[in-house]
Amino acid sequence: MPAATFGPIAHLDLDPWTTPEDLPASLTTPRLRLGAVDVSPDPVTEAVLLLIRRADDGPEAPAIGAASIGPVDPATHAAQLTVLIEPDHQRRGFATEATAHLLSALLDPDGAWRLRRVWGTAPGSADGASGLARRLKLKREVRSRQDRWTERVGLDDTLGWGVLAEEWDPDEHRVRGRTEDHDIGVGPHPRPWPTDDRYDPALLEGGDRRNVIDAYRYWTMDAIRADLAARSKPFHVAIENWRHDMNIGTVVRCANAFGARAVHVVGRKHWNRRGAMVTDRYLDVRHHDTIDGFVAWASDEGLPIIGIDNLPGSVDLLTSPLPEACVMLFGQEGPGLSAAARAAVAQTLHIPQSGSTRSINAGVASGIAMAEWVRQHG
Repeated sequence: MPAATFGPIAHLDLDPWTTPEDLPASLTTPRLRLGAVDVSPDPVTEAVLLLIRRADDGPEAPAIGAASIGPVDPATHAAQLTVLIEPDHQRRGFATEATAHLLSALLDPDGAWRLRRVWGTAPGSADGASGLARRLKLKREVRSRQDRWTERVGLDDTLGWGVLAEEWDPDEHRVRGRTEDHDIGVGPHPRPWPTDDRYDPALLEGGDRRNVIDAYRYWTMDAIRADLAARSKPFHVAIENWRHDMNIGTVVRCANAFGARAVHVVGRKHWNRRGAMVTDRYLDVRHHDTIDGFVAWASDEGLPIIGIDNLPGSVDLLTSPLPEACVMLFGQEGPGLSAAARAAVAQTLHIPQSGSTRSINAGVASGIAMAEWVRQHG
């Protein structure tokens, strides 16, 4: 994967300016201030628009992203930074790299801008923004609860992050004091590089900091997905999502860990990906609008549906044989399996408990059930 390069700020050449007509339609959103303004890198500049391009595409190539800076507070020399990447280029590291270099240019005490603080906000459901802030080790400064409406989510939080000039190393493009020893993963691969097409040249050159097992280091995402699919076990996992269940990310993460063939989300399409810790990138996650649609799919595949819930008449999961090929269906947190789901399952199993609580977390329950399948079938 080529590295990203940055439109005029790479050389602090703030002219010529980009106009909205020069941008791809996917980048012209209300969150980005567009248009030409004062070209001086003065602390009172209202807004700056920059383009992000792939390094090997040349200066005339179409932009894959854009960034806006401003307005700048003249009293505190602080500014908001917004970075947007086209959908086809997201989740490939461009936004992280772009943000790191932009912060270096803005916070460098010997540079043209000499800002003291840079900050940014995003919806709480924007997993990409949270992941970017986490990778760059930016401090979270704000959480305003349910103060915005996000499409497909509804009421949503606003999260805000910030970094001060004294916290940022503009030469290393990272927070001061952060060393590679504290990062997960591995650094650049020693040469000669492996020639297998499963390997990603950009990861071989720059290092692989992803949360993947050592066997998958430096592999492309597509290669990891293909290998996991080939080695997957014949059980599926499904969970109902009528009230935007926040545990679905944990279910997906467990399904990845135990080798499930796929995860099925029944009901609302949107779910909290933050808890999945990006494992949904490597796993087949499917959506069904209704229980009837899900049941029809399972029937076509010849897979019995096993409900996991502590309902009257349910059987102990730990003493019951699980079919090797099956779908384990979990109800959402609180109400458990819906009435339609209860009518559709071939059998219902419960997890034995000896405490005072009536039920356990749906994400935890899914992990226990999947571990029991692995114990029985290996």
